[in-house]
Amino acid sequence: MDNLSEDHRKIIAKYPLGTSLEHTLEALRKAEQSNEPGSLSYVDTLDSPSSTQKAISRLLSTLLGHEVAFNLRSKARSENIASELSSIIRRVQSGNFNYEHYRALSKLVIKQASDVEIWNAVFDLISIASPITPPASVPTSFNDTPITHSSASQQGAEQAEDLLKERLFEEIKTCTYRSADGFVQKHFEGKEWTPCALEIYKTKKRQHRNGRWTDFPDPPVQDSVTEWWFRFQDEFLSKERRRYYKTSSPKDLKGAEARRQLDLFVKRNDGPTPETVHDLRDVTMIGELKESNADRKGTLLQISRYVRDIFACQPTRRYVPAFTLCSDEMEIWIFDRSGPYGPGPFNIHEEPERFIKVISGYTMMDDKELGVDTFTEVDVDGRFITLPQHGIEPATKVRLDPSPFVFRRAIVCQGTSCFLSKTPASESYDCVVKFSWTSDRRQPEAELLKLARQRGVKGVASLVGSCRITSVAEMRSGLAFGKPYPFRSQPSVAPSFSPSFSQYQTPNSPSGSFSELHGLRVADGPSNKRKLVDIGQRPSKRLKFNSRRSSQQQNEVTYDVEEAQGTSLTATHNEPYDDRIFRCLVISPAGRAIRRPESPLELLEALRDAIKAHRSLYLEGNILHRDISENNIIITKPETDGFKGMLIDLDLAKELGGGRSGARCRTGTMEFMAIEVLDGISHTYRHDLESFFYVLLWLCGRRGWEFVGRVNNQPERSVLNMWYSGSYRDIASAKRGHMDSGGIEYILQEFPQPELDCVRPLCRELRAILFPFRHGLFIGTPKDPELLYGPIIRAYDTAIDDIKAAEG
Repeated sequence: MDNLSEDHRKIIAKYPLGTSLEHTLEALRKAEQSNEPGSLSYVDTLDSPSSTQKAISRLLSTLLGHEVAFNLRSKARSENIASELSSIIRRVQSGNFNYEHYRALSKLVIKQASDVEIWNAVFDLISIASPITPPASVPTSFNDTPITHSSASQQGAEQAEDLLKERLFEEIKTCTYRSADGFVQKHFEGKEWTPCALEIYKTKKRQHRNGRWTDFPDPPVQDSVTEWWFRFQDEFLSKERRRYYKTSSPKDLKGAEARRQLDLFVKRNDGPTPETVHDLRDVTMIGELKESNADRKGTLLQISRYVRDIFACQPTRRYVPAFTLCSDEMEIWIFDRSGPYGPGPFNIHEEPERFIKVISGYTMMDDKELGVDTFTEVDVDGRFITLPQHGIEPATKVRLDPSPFVFRRAIVCQGTSCFLSKTPASESYDCVVKFSWTSDRRQPEAELLKLARQRGVKGVASLVGSCRITSVAEMRSGLAFGKPYPFRSQPSVAPSFSPSFSQYQTPNSPSGSFSELHGLRVADGPSNKRKLVDIGQRPSKRLKFNSRRSSQQQNEVTYDVEEAQGTSLTATHNEPYDDRIFRCLVISPAGRAIRRPESPLELLEALRDAIKAHRSLYLEGNILHRDISENNIIITKPETDGFKGMLIDLDLAKELGGGRSGARCRTGTMEFMAIEVLDGISHTYRHDLESFFYVLLWLCGRRGWEFVGRVNNQPERSVLNMWYSGSYRDIASAKRGHMDSGGIEYILQEFPQPELDCVRPLCRELRAILFPFRHGLFIGTPKDPELLYGPIIRAYDTAIDDIKAAEG
């Protein structure tokens, strides 16, 4: 947005620059050429920037002496901009200098842009390169919803057992119930198939004598138990609608990103097909067999890994039934989006009827009883949903693309999934159907989308229709829950943050080392001996970081800032579980996930327009998004409303001016979470802008190798692993280090070369805008949002123009 008011424009028109800057052009061109990362003189420029400093100093001095500078008032302080330019010149001449802060202004002067553009760039420069004034304080409050996180960050090879178990334990450790009264009655009694299961028991009980099953293996070695299981199935269950299967090796199962082998699982009865490759999309129930019950916690986490995979392959699933049989102790479970629960363990010899009814019942249950999605239907033309009649509008059938383009690989979360879709009047996919499980305490996304539309917000999806499907409370009705199961922490699966962290702690507050308290393994950072080679450099030249370019000489802050307001990362609560409502929304337009761009240009245009959408949502809609991630931005066609990128997910959004929603927590994606949010500070618009920056870095450093088709060349250990490894404080600390002017280079070196070289200068500029210097790295929020939105959007515009110019 333009920094200039109508009065500013009148002053600029009254006192034109004319030819006053012509004497600076040659020096500025040389400075720009020598500071291009691909130039041979770039390394030397980093160490000896005197000629560039002189060129910039000369330009600023000329502007300082112009009449306009003495008549334009600063937006941040009650003085003219001449005084602020004077302060900047002193810093430049003293060696406190970073050319990236001055590049946009220099380029405008070089191309002899209009006076309005040049003075607008001067305001941008002042916003990031002048000393800070004391912040205006607002009362500290603890008014935001607690944050938690899920295992969704673990992908590909990172889904190895040890790494994944740590994150899964974080998901379920406070929401696991092992004594849900009424569980057996609700799920195994009074069903149409219950008499049939009882008849099987009556026949089978002849082999139960003296308190034991006489034919059950003793000792219960897994292979022997599996053989018993399939003999029982062949004798009693071979004609049922579903059947037990097993995998002999990981290659027998497809659908999981990591290699998996299931002991027992249930799917539709295809007969005894030992050579079949099974698909997790067809699995309705899973079982885990162990010879011993010595590690109940480890067994639960083991089966949680499989449940997580099933939810990923069946993202609209209501819940997943499961059981563990460890020695002679059986435990039955249901995993839903609020966690696992069951009635507790029982001995299969001491409760023989229950044992037979359970293992028989899983093959007799219908889709609804097994938690399978019954809202989505299938006919000869494929999958579809029917939006119920609303007022005078008739019910609407909406066709779905078979595969989601957004889904969450986690258990306890919103479970958001998005499918391309089309209404009966359309021949192509022109909408998106979104499913998600959101807290009953939150304002429904449909209401926020309606508000946004009423208030003229641009760049946010339009609501086509919506409906409520079910809720966790409805699925758990009739059950009584006590307190969550109190796990005993073990070093092998340690929690990532302390319960004492539920109260807000400032980043500088004294505390012990979280890694010492909990023994978590944190991803190693890059070696100190690692060589850094910058964009376009000859391989023989090393990128040098001059000690003079230290944090003391980064850009300082010039604007009024809001005082940090605290929130909690965990919270106490009275309800036994988080009641999530399963909702379906149909929104328009359709698009592609931001992680699937066709070119760097498309990526930057989509992110820029998504930031514009965020600005409109915040300033015009009075709504803060609070969940910026790669899953919540789509690439769209500008023909719709001029936007090439849009925001699609307002599940965690909040209308400004209200208090806490009352939800137990909001699940964040760790790699995109802002530093202050990790530190327990209430969410602001700046934190979302910081998340947008992390999305850009992530998409280039992590997804970029997929873009360019060279996944095998991706660094084996990425510094970005540190963005979701360890405690909240570990992650915040890693991000602080990476957001330093030198630390960012470690991330930029992981971008594929040369395909994404064009994005690196933008990343440096965005870092400088978002993380200026104020007695250290500054991560606070300016009161005037345009001090960040404007420079960030213009930085994207410049990068986009440069790419277009290079492409001809």
